[in-house]
Amino acid sequence: MATLFFNSQEDAIKQLFHQEGTFSLASLGIFFICFFFLACWTYGASVPSGLFVPSLLCGAAYGRFVATLLINVLGYSKIYSGTFALIGAAAFLGGVVRMTISLTVIMIESTNDISYGLPIMIVLMVAKWSGDLFNEGLYDIHIKLRGVPLLEWEAPHGQERLKASDIMDTKLAYIYPHTRVQSIVQILRTTVHNAYAVVTIDTPKDEERGHDRTSRERQNVQYRKQSAITRSQEQRRRLYSFSGTSVEPQPMVNLRGRTSSLVEEMNTSSDPHVDFAVPDSEQPLSVDHHAVRLHGVILRSQLVALLVQKVYYTESSDGNSEQPTLSYEAITSQYPRYPDIYDLDMQDIDSTMIMDVTPYMNDSPYIVSPSTRVPQVFNLFRSMGLRHLPVVNDQGEIVGIVTRHNLTHEYLADIARDIDH
Repeated sequence: MATLFFNSQEDAIKQLFHQEGTFSLASLGIFFICFFFLACWTYGASVPSGLFVPSLLCGAAYGRFVATLLINVLGYSKIYSGTFALIGAAAFLGGVVRMTISLTVIMIESTNDISYGLPIMIVLMVAKWSGDLFNEGLYDIHIKLRGVPLLEWEAPHGQERLKASDIMDTKLAYIYPHTRVQSIVQILRTTVHNAYAVVTIDTPKDEERGHDRTSRERQNVQYRKQSAITRSQEQRRRLYSFSGTSVEPQPMVNLRGRTSSLVEEMNTSSDPHVDFAVPDSEQPLSVDHHAVRLHGVILRSQLVALLVQKVYYTESSDGNSEQPTLSYEAITSQYPRYPDIYDLDMQDIDSTMIMDVTPYMNDSPYIVSPSTRVPQVFNLFRSMGLRHLPVVNDQGEIVGIVTRHNLTHEYLADIARDIDH
């Protein structure tokens, strides 16, 4: 018994597999009971003691106990106890985690004998079927207890009638292309989202306000005008392209407040989709009373990295302030352990500054229409490994966002139940 308790788990497994006739029934029984309850206690206490090797050791002790019982009590002499220990370890671990094919390969490779393949496969299938009669695997149970939104392999059946608009979250948290640092810090501290939409807002006060705008608001509306592509502009570009006529490059909009010919053309355009407005400077970032137009998505880690590197500029009336630039390597230098917003020293950050997030955001994220069916959204998440998916209507307005939580079987079942009632 001392060799099992005081040696490492790996050495104990080797002894149970290979040593012949050195363990009594009492030693194996006491060790199995004690180690089983210790494994349950350490795993439930969130101690990093592992589960794979303890399950193998418990199963090996149980299998060795059965082999010793057959030899000493029933008189079976032509029995190799190590084989029973191997089969017991496979059965115990297979019943706990419900692994079949992968565990078969692991056990065959550990024995280096292909002749054990068939009995191991039979034992694992019987263990899985027996366990499925009572509950799910331990890993699946723990995932549900922790609330991890882990998606299944396929979308649940009968959910084809659900649309993206039925499951999306309409409580959006977003930022503007040019946002005050104080607002970014506030939204990072009050939410736990992995990414944020970069938007501009249509307000009915835009025409009334006229020139009574701050430089930040002018920069936001200029970015919207710069990023907008109308049907007439696209047709004109294609016409020039197909005819072989060279198109004169239009100067880009300077986001620091200076005008250009492109801004003047869009200001005089009769296209109703180019009639942009400016968000109210006092409006909270998470309250959407007006149409919110999506321009991109920026990650939480990127915003924190920009704050750490002090990538922002001073708001000025003439719009001549310059913002420092940050390379992709500098943003991702601390991957995967990015700093948290609560790790920053707020005394070193000037909350009155303005941050331009447009050079660092993803301006072409995956999006879906509100009428997209749930199986299509599910397959897009599974195939592309997404964590968030904006839902955008035909006017380019973001109406909600879909996350993995919205695609779990439990959440979809609740939504379907609510719609039926």
